[in-house]
Amino acid sequence: MVAPAGLFSNRYEVKDMPDLTGKVAVVTGGSRGIGEALVGDLIQKGCHVHLLSSTKQHAEEAIEHYKEHTFNANQLITFHQVDLGTLKDVVSVTEKLANELDRLDLLFLIAGIGVAPFGLTNDGIGNHYGVNNLSQMVITDGLLDLLKKTSGLKNKGANNDEVEKFSTRIISESSELHRAAPGDVKCESLEEFCVERDAAILYNRSKLMNILFIRHLALHHLPSLTSTTPILAASVHPGGVATEQEKGAAQAYPILGSVLEAASKVLFMSREQGAESALWAGVGQSFAQRREECQGRYFTEADGKVDTETEQAKDLDLARRAWELGERVLKEKVGYVLKH
Repeated sequence: MVAPAGLFSNRYEVKDMPDLTGKVAVVTGGSRGIGEALVGDLIQKGCHVHLLSSTKQHAEEAIEHYKEHTFNANQLITFHQVDLGTLKDVVSVTEKLANELDRLDLLFLIAGIGVAPFGLTNDGIGNHYGVNNLSQMVITDGLLDLLKKTSGLKNKGANNDEVEKFSTRIISESSELHRAAPGDVKCESLEEFCVERDAAILYNRSKLMNILFIRHLALHHLPSLTSTTPILAASVHPGGVATEQEKGAAQAYPILGSVLEAASKVLFMSREQGAESALWAGVGQSFAQRREECQGRYFTEADGKVDTETEQAKDLDLARRAWELGERVLKEKVGYVLKH
């Protein structure tokens, strides 16, 4: 049964996915919520998934759950423990993956802090900015050469399979709550992201920046779609989904958040349906067919329309400033220099 929040969304289910045997994916936040559902769907189609999570117990519990529909889940999942709030750890695990993997077809950036109180990461950075934005930048930059290599292998010779040629992809989980991001986002200094603000504002701003990140990445740092190493990228909204993130809202807003947490169990979509927009962007055939229109764009549902985001989220100059700020912060805080 589809919950009210998902009644009018385009669907993209396991039955719609292509065979992924031999493909490799990296998924952040793959042990809980939407990420867990997404990983479960990928392995059902034979994809080998490198699951990044901060809690080993959660990953083990997720794998046991996967076994209910995929008997060889243990063989298809490799767990990597990482604290996305500690940038040196993020750099370390990304370098390990880049050095050890022979190929990488799919990068799903799902993990993030929800509507939760302000705090500082171990690097002294506002938690939403550090986890939801800077970690994505490090992981994407560190794995981009491997993604290019993989795409190049698919585009060699006389391969005329259009979908396969454009099956190397990067997907970032954003949200329709980017619409409520504050209008004063400037991305001029780190201090802007280290000041305590309302929990919802912090989350909404970080989701805005996920959209800006993918747009700038696609425009300036990915190979052209006519090159021999094309990579598709998109940001997506999962819909109103019942996940553990509602607990963060209850912590930030004890009364209202608790009401939301209770209501979400009845009104919101399952995490399985919430994963469908990311799955479509990651493996959907129509994304490859619509690539010129869809590259770097934001989607609220599977195979959805483009240009539905706010004017702020379309601001290419703001996207540039956000990228340049992230570049500076990573260099200053952990000595990480972007490769691309």
